[in-house]
Amino acid sequence: MRQLHELQVSQIELEMQNVALAELERLKAEFESSRDLYAQLYEQAPVSYFSLARDGVITRANAAASTLLARDRRSLLGLSFEQFVAPQAQALWRRFLASVFDTGARQVFEAPLFASPEGGAMRIEANYDADSDSARMMVTQLGDEHERDSALRRAFLILDTIREGVMVTDRSNRIISVNPAFTAITGYQAEEAIGRDPRFLGAGTHPPQFYEVMWRSLRQDGCWSGELVNQRRNGERFVESLSITPMRASDGATSHFVGVFSDITERKLAEAAVRELHRELDQRVAERTSELVGANQHLQREMFEREQAQLALRDAEHFFHATLDSLPDRVLVLDRAGFVVHANQACMRFAGHATPQPAYLVFCETDPRWQGGAGRQLADGIRAVIAGVSATHTLEYAFAVADGERWWQARVSRFLGEGPLRVVVAHTDMTERKLMEQALRQLALHLETVKEDERKRISRDIHDELGQNLLALRIDVSMLSARTQAAHPRLHRRVAAALDNVDTTIRSVRGIMNELRPMALDLGLQAAIEWQAGDFRKRSGIECHLLIRDEALFAAIGSHLEIALFRIVQEGLANIMHHSQANLAEIELSSDACAVHLSISDNGRGIAPNQPRGQQCFGLIGIAERVNGLGGQFKIGTPPSGQGCRLSLQIPLQPPPHRPG
Repeated sequence: MRQLHELQVSQIELEMQNVALAELERLKAEFESSRDLYAQLYEQAPVSYFSLARDGVITRANAAASTLLARDRRSLLGLSFEQFVAPQAQALWRRFLASVFDTGARQVFEAPLFASPEGGAMRIEANYDADSDSARMMVTQLGDEHERDSALRRAFLILDTIREGVMVTDRSNRIISVNPAFTAITGYQAEEAIGRDPRFLGAGTHPPQFYEVMWRSLRQDGCWSGELVNQRRNGERFVESLSITPMRASDGATSHFVGVFSDITERKLAEAAVRELHRELDQRVAERTSELVGANQHLQREMFEREQAQLALRDAEHFFHATLDSLPDRVLVLDRAGFVVHANQACMRFAGHATPQPAYLVFCETDPRWQGGAGRQLADGIRAVIAGVSATHTLEYAFAVADGERWWQARVSRFLGEGPLRVVVAHTDMTERKLMEQALRQLALHLETVKEDERKRISRDIHDELGQNLLALRIDVSMLSARTQAAHPRLHRRVAAALDNVDTTIRSVRGIMNELRPMALDLGLQAAIEWQAGDFRKRSGIECHLLIRDEALFAAIGSHLEIALFRIVQEGLANIMHHSQANLAEIELSSDACAVHLSISDNGRGIAPNQPRGQQCFGLIGIAERVNGLGGQFKIGTPPSGQGCRLSLQIPLQPPPHRPG
């Protein structure tokens, strides 16, 4: 009878969950519809939109952008936007892009694009998107008056057709324009709203502090979005979702504010209705539970005979066994002594006979097909679960079968009901996943190799082409400076300024080449690491010690390991500089007959055990994947001093054989 009671309560809970899920599905559909509409508006917008990475590479562009630059949209991705800017404006463009990322404020820039079929100057409005760490740009053509009027008419047509209300205010926050949707939502005609402060819509529903916070956010973040309770012309209150964005003049000063809002009253009412429904359902469950308790007391006096209870138990056991037999995993049920109580059909087929060996722990510890001592580890884990030391145990292991070696994952769990203790051991075949992981690691290693080769090629091309041209240019300018020093003082000053610009450009080119591939690598790994340690001290101000146990080890390190070790040291020092808050870093490099050993340690704040899986630890994850792909081992620990963090790794001198896992 208690089971019947629990089933009835569960039925009521399921009804509540179905109602809540239906409402969530509706809200999800509305969100996806809005998202698709935004994507459609972005792709089909008559204005050119771009997204750029910090290095100026195009990461996203719409159809209008493709038309503007006369390039297929897919071919634009990965190109530098600077190559489409006229040469005379490229230096200003670089400073403009750097300012967008440094300040985070909306910036305006006008420059010609020689790649545009229409030609002429372009107006570029850009702002920084912190979520994607990219610059979003809107590019419009500064054509003749007819073209500007045509673009303006198209913009007004869009504003007149969208369902969201739009109002434009001047810098004094006085409304100067609204669209038809504004009238449809608020009930106020355009002539009634123009010239007034938008606060008149609130009718005193929000305190002055609310608007102070809004304006402070606009000044600090460059935008504001939130929800407000306003009042229609007929006195009816409604909830709106409002987004405010300042418009800036060419000098960067705020000229107007644009507010876009939509009526979300129905959504808020629906959410309130769902909450009320949950409350009512909870009350119904409580009332029904009370009724069921009374019914249960009556039904307990009329319980089924023992024989019927035993029949139900046998049916449940049959259902349990049938469920296990339908699973593709190998499942065994063990008793407290580790003997097999039940094994499903998958386990029988794997064993090749009617029943597996009853003493499963003995099988784990004695069968030679377990690879790497996995059988003993599994037996120890099962004993720990039986003894209650741990609730579960998981192990990935290799097992030799007729067609080779396969990988499995064993999961041990404890089941303790009213009867005797039972332990469930489930084995899942994960060979395909292991093979895929190995393939992905090989692909990642290949991509790293290709990337390093490309960096080397680009660095060499910059050195051979741009470096030589800059050197020749500097010689010519120096000669011109010497000739004009006495005869043309004014021209000499201009030439000296040009010479300074050439020197700055040469230093920038050298910096770019070192970022791509330090020239010290051509002198060998030892010289490259020494240069990296010195550059780290110069840039961070952190003392860095380099300890090389035996300089002869560099002769044993192959070319496939040199660049990997250098990049690992580079990433490790970058982590120390940005996250450790340390004042001392140490690099230790040694080797034995089989492997290279590298450790990078600091005396900073250290790292939590689970932090490498966080969103901000991709550098450590990249080091781990690089070491794993080379067949090595990577550990994160603490130095002997007990303070700070220590990265320890060892990589075999010979490439590892291809093997799953």
